[in-house]
Amino acid sequence: MTIMKKSLMASAVMIFLLFVRALTANAEETPIFNKEEISEVNIVIDESDFEDMLENPLEEEYKQATVNYNGIEISNTGVRVKGNSTLMSVANSESDRYSFKLNFNKYIEQDLDGFTKINLNNNFADPSYMREYLTYELMEKMGIKTPEYSYIRVSVNGEPYGLYLSVENIEEPYLERHFDNTTGNLFKADTGANLAWEEGMSMDDTNLEQKLGLRQNTSLLQLIEALDEGENVENYFDVDSYLRYLACSTVLANMDSYQGNLSHNYYLYEHDEIFTFLPWDHNMSIGGMGNGEEQIEMLIDEPTIGTVDEHPLTNYVLSNEEYKETYHTYLQEAINELGNFEQRVSELQDLIGDDVREDPTAFYSYDQFLDNTGSKAVDDIPGISDFLAQRIENVQQQLDGDIPRYKNGEGLSFGGMMGGGMMGGGIPGGLEEGQMPGGMPEEMPGEMPEGVPGGMPEGIPGDMPEGMQRGMPGGIHEGMMGGNSTADTTAQFRNLIVVSVLVFLLLGTTVFINLFKRYGS
Repeated sequence: MTIMKKSLMASAVMIFLLFVRALTANAEETPIFNKEEISEVNIVIDESDFEDMLENPLEEEYKQATVNYNGIEISNTGVRVKGNSTLMSVANSESDRYSFKLNFNKYIEQDLDGFTKINLNNNFADPSYMREYLTYELMEKMGIKTPEYSYIRVSVNGEPYGLYLSVENIEEPYLERHFDNTTGNLFKADTGANLAWEEGMSMDDTNLEQKLGLRQNTSLLQLIEALDEGENVENYFDVDSYLRYLACSTVLANMDSYQGNLSHNYYLYEHDEIFTFLPWDHNMSIGGMGNGEEQIEMLIDEPTIGTVDEHPLTNYVLSNEEYKETYHTYLQEAINELGNFEQRVSELQDLIGDDVREDPTAFYSYDQFLDNTGSKAVDDIPGISDFLAQRIENVQQQLDGDIPRYKNGEGLSFGGMMGGGMMGGGIPGGLEEGQMPGGMPEEMPGEMPEGVPGGMPEGIPGDMPEGMQRGMPGGIHEGMMGGNSTADTTAQFRNLIVVSVLVFLLLGTTVFINLFKRYGS
């Protein structure tokens, strides 16, 4: 009995020591995405490889590097520049402040605490550095399936490169966390993915790129046709998830989105034959498309650039009185969640202010950062605090019935909605005037990415970047591309050609008792 007692006691002591050791080690670990702190990443890469990456950004070629992310070192990581319109804009400027993609399992099977790809977004066209952060934060509070995100100091070979926003890539770890499943079909919207039905259309005509799943086993075309007919949409689509997104996006005037003239910046995930709308890329939210006054007064029941019926998904839910009532309820919830936005802006200003001041590659000055987090517009990008105060008041008046919610379904006009350093609204600090007239570079550097259907209209230099396709809602107006527009009357190009270059379980859980190892799902 004594021997047994001693054995049990020794076992208990050993378990206790393992518990303490694991708990201590766990406490010393830094989460990959800690929203209340600024993360750190150092990319160790051969200087010649990095130079080649910066000199040939449009190739988006991966280079091998070692990454130290919040103290976790992971070698054999693929690193490349990323982006479509943002990439083109920076490539045509004197700036090297590109967004980057970290692909941890590019060369070998590995991950960073459960994450396989992370995007380092450069806060292009956002003097406040806050638009994407605040948008994801509101969507998260509203029960929308958002990717993980946090601020991060980026260094290259030990030299500071800038304050970025780190955003989880939407792929298997994200899907596993939010859906407990990764076997469905994942689609990413390219420009022009407005979900409009055309008789005889194929998958290639949708402008939705399939990232995961089986191409021959999807109901995507049935969903698009159901939206056109206005029937049985619920058999294919999670309407409530979109109503929540639409409410957030409308309150924040997030018009570089499905609701905008480019109908992009979203994903669709099809699981158990039901599609869910997933948010993506919000650096031009909170009035960032320019013409702040028009966006402040945007009607909540026609919250689109161009007519509402050019956005079939939005048109469908707002044509249904029950869905519209639910949408109004979510608008009110979003307004309530934004009740302390001034305090939140101040907190983020305190968190990132010093880093913005010292940012070696910043598009804007520190004074412009201070102006734009307050009441002053920079390059036609409205100040966040002033814009939100006026927008929230306007939406509340519409909900209360004090001012109209709907006029004629025409939505916002296209003209003037392309500011923010992108199209006619000024060029981000440090970029020379004349380099991006009307948002289009005078000369396209290097070769354009492959996979662009249809070629280019006459008179436009080079090829279009990947995803910039025809058939865009809202048409093209004078002033875009120096007033050059081309009408296309065929069924394939049902709208005017838009030629423009525009513009990313909570952290893991702690497993106690034996392993105490955090898994980032």
